[in-house]
Amino acid sequence: MKIVFVASEAVPFAKSGGLADVVGSLPRTLFGIGHDVSLILPMHKVIKEAHPALDTIKAVRIPVHERQEYAGFQHLVHEGMNVFLIDNDYYFGYREHLYGDFDDGERYGFFAHAALKLIDELDIGVDVLHLHDWPTGLIPYILNHTDDYRHIASRARTLFTIHNIAYQGHFDKGLMSHLNIPYDDALDFDGHINFLKTALVSADLLSTVSETHAEELRYAYFAHGLEAIIDSRKDDLFGILNGLDTDAFDPRHDSHIAKPFGLHNYLKGKAANRQALKERFHLPPDERPVLGIVSRLTEQKGFNLLDGVVERHLEAGDFDLVVLGEGDEDIKAYLENLNRRFPDRVGLYFGFSDPIARQIYAGSDFFLMPSRYEPCGLSQMIAMRYGAVPIVRQTGGLNDSVEPFNRYTGEGEGFGFLNFDSADLARAIEEATTVRRDFERFKKLMRRGMQKDFSWERRAEQYETLYRRLRRR
Repeated sequence: MKIVFVASEAVPFAKSGGLADVVGSLPRTLFGIGHDVSLILPMHKVIKEAHPALDTIKAVRIPVHERQEYAGFQHLVHEGMNVFLIDNDYYFGYREHLYGDFDDGERYGFFAHAALKLIDELDIGVDVLHLHDWPTGLIPYILNHTDDYRHIASRARTLFTIHNIAYQGHFDKGLMSHLNIPYDDALDFDGHINFLKTALVSADLLSTVSETHAEELRYAYFAHGLEAIIDSRKDDLFGILNGLDTDAFDPRHDSHIAKPFGLHNYLKGKAANRQALKERFHLPPDERPVLGIVSRLTEQKGFNLLDGVVERHLEAGDFDLVVLGEGDEDIKAYLENLNRRFPDRVGLYFGFSDPIARQIYAGSDFFLMPSRYEPCGLSQMIAMRYGAVPIVRQTGGLNDSVEPFNRYTGEGEGFGFLNFDSADLARAIEEATTVRRDFERFKKLMRRGMQKDFSWERRAEQYETLYRRLRRR
């Protein structure tokens, strides 16, 4: 099958979040099992700096307002797969950030046209055009509403994946003069141009990054105003849980942790990494368990639920708390206050460090993710792979990836709570700390988590099924 991915970011080229991890891993996995896969990205400044010697294989002009903007098509091979880059210094090559500029609508409108032009000019065969998040949202609309690419539309089917519906790409209607497309109600949402909404009504099929989140998106609490549109397409929306790069996150071969370990020596490995983690954060070298957090420090991640809950356990000596993240100043102030009150029980690192994050995964006994919503989440998967037992709110991908402990059967690999409130979180933490005192039972949770299959190979099979469904249309 000929599959073309179009996205605004992908590992290892450019990354601002989890979208890049998915677009970096899924195409590579599909290519590895025999599909003809290509990837199209903007030539961001970070990519240009990493690959300064690429040649332009073709240059074209893209109409934007009354101008004809340059688009240079460049190419490289990454792990055997074709990666095409759309070069324009003004829109991408000089920008420090992937998003957040005043002209994002114009930039990614240009990118949508240029991606289709690249497919046309370089004669790239397409069975499935797999598009990701709002920066690619105009592509299915352009295919449906212009004559330039009818020959592509006659063969290619479009799958649009929603990674984070909170970011929709909504712009003033004055942008229309820069988009070089006919106006239709599909573009409009609440008096603005909305790229994501446009994709929701224009793409052949829709997907999101977990089965539970596919159901959640039909409700106002999760859909950020788009619930009615999504509900109208509920039969075309599918949830596929993201995978994890199990080679990149493997505690048996991770050079960033104090003692690599696997199932054969996980108890010694966890103990050694716990002590190294405590040493890194200047905590007493005792046997007290560690509750780890690696997260953006935002309300969406549930930090407002912690107040008054973790203090009781810190006072009782049930665990030490180690947090790595960056975000809202009020959350940082709360955590700094905890650190002042419990200097020998709380360790903080504001910012992001991959080596320290991995040491937290490897050294923690529990891993906390009390998110208000979490479309997929990768941290809970990494934590389980490194033997940390997750405590999560049962939403989105957290619900699909963590089976809560059953006190009667002993089944499960983590602890969960349903309601987004402090009382439910407190009960989950209390249950987790109680079970850990029965260490034989707790060990079984650790082992089950380490053995769970989060590989991309399994997810790729699910996407293959969805692509075949598309091709039958």
